[in-house]
Amino acid sequence: MTLTHSEMDLRIYGMEVGNWGNNFYVVVDPLRNVAAIIDAAAEADRILDTVEGMDVLYILTTHGHSDHWGALEEVSAALPNAIVATTPGDAGDLPVTPTLLLEDGDTLQIGTAPLRVISTPGHTPGSACFITGQHLFTGDTLFPGGPGHSRSPEDLREQITNITTKLYVRPDDTIVYPGHGPGTTIGASKAEYAVYAAKPHPDDLHGDVLWLES
Repeated sequence: MTLTHSEMDLRIYGMEVGNWGNNFYVVVDPLRNVAAIIDAAAEADRILDTVEGMDVLYILTTHGHSDHWGALEEVSAALPNAIVATTPGDAGDLPVTPTLLLEDGDTLQIGTAPLRVISTPGHTPGSACFITGQHLFTGDTLFPGGPGHSRSPEDLREQITNITTKLYVRPDDTIVYPGHGPGTTIGASKAEYAVYAAKPHPDDLHGDVLWLES
């Protein structure tokens, strides 16, 4: 398991699992030994090994695509005291019924660390991001280079609106932890988006859009 960040009152672990190269993350208050899992994507044994000995308060899912919850049923069964949570828009796609439905602006406490919900529909109707301090977990909403796959031009426009109005307002040094692949920063992503925004685009643009190539 990779320790991606550590300070006195916050640790973040991240690991790639499964056939689709998904990232799952664990946000930990090490002084109180409490944690939240973000996207129990696959390989339940590796997720459970990571949180062994921790008091897992929440198992959070960024959106309803199955590659982000493939291990959720097994992980939640092994951690029966953990609250399973996602947004109402994607709750019906999960293999277990969430015990908590999250709305934009909700805040979950991981010990002393507040983890806030940011609703970012577009990739799916219920896509959400989570932020604590300068650490932003974006699921498939935002990757280095562009947004996640969009199924229609309307979905792409919704994604871009949410990215620019809800994510790009964060400080440039905010670290982005995406659902697949390596991370980036808000500053780097904004610079890439500026190139995209300066060019004309067809009205029907959608799918796999890259800021620097579309």
